[in-house]
Amino acid sequence: MKIQSVRKTVPAILTLLAVCLAPAAQAFTNAGNMDVSATIETACSVSASPMAFGVVLPGVNKDTEAVVTAVCTSGTTYTLDLGDGLNHIVTGGTGGEYRRQMASAANRLPYAVYTDATRATPIGATASSAATNNLLTSTVGSGLDQPVTIYGRVIGAESVTNAPGAYNDTVVVTIAF
Repeated sequence: MKIQSVRKTVPAILTLLAVCLAPAAQAFTNAGNMDVSATIETACSVSASPMAFGVVLPGVNKDTEAVVTAVCTSGTTYTLDLGDGLNHIVTGGTGGEYRRQMASAANRLPYAVYTDATRATPIGATASSAATNNLLTSTVGSGLDQPVTIYGRVIGAESVTNAPGAYNDTVVVTIAF
């Protein structure tokens, strides 16, 4: 064997021998369990956009719409009910559905709320909060926004004698689940 070859081989053999003779590193392990849990509560929330009629000309029907949005935990059955408004009356107007009214001082401007764009199906207002004809919808939550469009109308015949002014009302939207 040549000396140069031995000079290259000896360091390689010594390195290999050092690795083999080195004490083996001991790694001890132990395992445990971590419990993970969560509870999803039944929950719902509701919001509504304004029902703004804008300028109403006496004697002319004025239509608008608003959106009521419910968000409920997936699988939660819920109902949405519209209140009567702050200025409702028990009877009056051209029909029972015109019991909600906006107010401007002592003046009143009746309006109706409907479930459909053709305004054929009114959402009634009643003297009893337990009545079901204020029902907007009854459905099951998806966990996502569930918007419902409602349609409002100031009946022209109901606005003929109204005094000028800014008319307002507040309707409570209740979600029950």
